[in-house]
Amino acid sequence: MQLLTNSTKLLISIILTCFVISCAQIQNSPKNPEKTKNSKVEAMERQLEKRDVNLPPGSNILEDGAGLNLGNMFDFGGSTNLGTASLTFDVALDQVDFMPLVSVDSVSGVIVTDWYSLDEGNTRMKINIRVVDQQMTDESLIVSLFTQSLKEDRWVDNGINTEQSQKIKNSILSSARALKIASEL
Repeated sequence: MQLLTNSTKLLISIILTCFVISCAQIQNSPKNPEKTKNSKVEAMERQLEKRDVNLPPGSNILEDGAGLNLGNMFDFGGSTNLGTASLTFDVALDQVDFMPLVSVDSVSGVIVTDWYSLDEGNTRMKINIRVVDQQMTDESLIVSLFTQSLKEDRWVDNGINTEQSQKIKNSILSSARALKIASEL
């Protein structure tokens, strides 16, 4: 009977310890969450304007809860398995989450979107992203943005839009670098 009591005490001690540790990580909620939400959206809009990135209508990247944060970035149960470039991969995936995805392979670092319509369905785009390594240099990421135009009920390839591809690439790398710096503080 004494053994059962000691085991019970040990189990209760472990549960209480876990509870205390998890409660210690809870942060105080902001006094005015609406003000915090608006300032977050405004800050993201300013950053996007500086980078001259054109988001299509319906993009949810500026919505509350969208995007990466330091809390979910290190979640071991998450979907990212890419060890060498997971931060860049997560940022890239976050940047294109408004588009339908055809393929996401976190092991090889490849993200392929499906076609996404713009201009009332007269233009569409598709993005292929390949995260090569964790260095967060210009050579660490390959972005290709393909566009097509609707002409006489047929989709005509416009090729790769290198200017917008470079803007998307720069945006992903800049965000990944900022998150890496923030995580090291």
